[in-house]
Amino acid sequence: MTFIIKDPDAQSFNYTLDSSSGELAVLVDKLFEETNLNRHQVHKRGLKLILLNLIIFKGSKVLISRDNNSKRLARYNALDAGVTAISTITDELEKSEYIYLIKGKNLPYGNGIRSSIQATSTLNTLLKPITLQLVPSELVLFREDGLDGSKKLIDYIDTPRTVRIRRELTAYNELLGSVNVELRDPSGPKISKNLNNIIVQRQFIDTGEADSKGRPLFNSGGRSTSAWASLISSPERSHIYIDGKPTIEIDYQASAINVIYKALTGVLCVGDPYSLYVRGIKIPRHLVKSIATSSLNTDTVKGSSTVVGSIYGELETSRKIENLAKYNQYQSIKKKVKIKDILEAFLIKHSPIRHMFLRGKEVGNKVQCLESDLVFAVVNELTNRSIPTLTVHDSFIVKASDKDTLDTLMTTTGFPDQDLVKGLI
Repeated sequence: MTFIIKDPDAQSFNYTLDSSSGELAVLVDKLFEETNLNRHQVHKRGLKLILLNLIIFKGSKVLISRDNNSKRLARYNALDAGVTAISTITDELEKSEYIYLIKGKNLPYGNGIRSSIQATSTLNTLLKPITLQLVPSELVLFREDGLDGSKKLIDYIDTPRTVRIRRELTAYNELLGSVNVELRDPSGPKISKNLNNIIVQRQFIDTGEADSKGRPLFNSGGRSTSAWASLISSPERSHIYIDGKPTIEIDYQASAINVIYKALTGVLCVGDPYSLYVRGIKIPRHLVKSIATSSLNTDTVKGSSTVVGSIYGELETSRKIENLAKYNQYQSIKKKVKIKDILEAFLIKHSPIRHMFLRGKEVGNKVQCLESDLVFAVVNELTNRSIPTLTVHDSFIVKASDKDTLDTLMTTTGFPDQDLVKGLI
């Protein structure tokens, strides 16, 4: 079933959360007594998990499952909360006007709407003063991608790689927990959003590839599931403060392309990889990037063109001026140059790595894993220096005073697992 999510900012319910907060325990007892919940241990654990999600996602809608047949693995369920208990608790919280509840339903043509919850102002008032000490059950997530679009978390056997990544993420999260991160109003020092209590996890995708002992390679996906990118837009991020200090955001330029160059040739691309002319016509950079990215995750030229068309089709209805400008440029270029000709010109320009394109999503996910590994290699070096950083895909947000250190590390830090690099070739 394909799910239709009408709110693009909705967050996925996180079963891995737990906390030792005494304030949270008091609120759980209060809400348990005020509602008709009656299974003391089961309902209190589920109630705690729901409140944790609502605190972590800070007012956003949270997508939940109400499918009683859905099972949760112990690795990812610190509080042993079942779907049946979660459904009962959300029903009671809605009756008591502590949450807004949208119940999912099936729609024609194999579509459906996901169930979601959102805290009311009454509950948000109770949640706001709570100080969390988060203790997630797992930081290294592993999922399978079903043909129906499902992304179910699965169990796995630990490897030296996962043990190391978990240890590094633990240290990183501890450092983040020791600093204050806030989004300030552009017009002054007023705090518009608190960005603390966000746990960073990495989620890998099962490709079926294994080592000599039958253990997964963890060579696909691997991006951070942290919420900074979805909480705030790029322009807003310039107003993030860490421990009261202004920040700066720096990213790896043309990350995916340069990661491939670095992995396969040992050097970065000379110049802007997305600068391109076709028959003397300059192609907008954003369009070249969209075509390149789509061709890394599809296996045919037609498939790449379809993805690009879908991306720009969504921009047509955007209320943002910059998005409408991109859509109009796309329409204008299409009248002069075909998408397949732009793609071919791009592949000719990047002949040393052209064999990596149009090979399907599996290769795209491996490239994404190398990107993520490189980002977290820098994060680990910063963490070792007690320099907090927030990551948004291929960019870093640090205090402006830490810019020089970040610049140096982004230039000198290499891939942490050379076997994964070899596996891409």
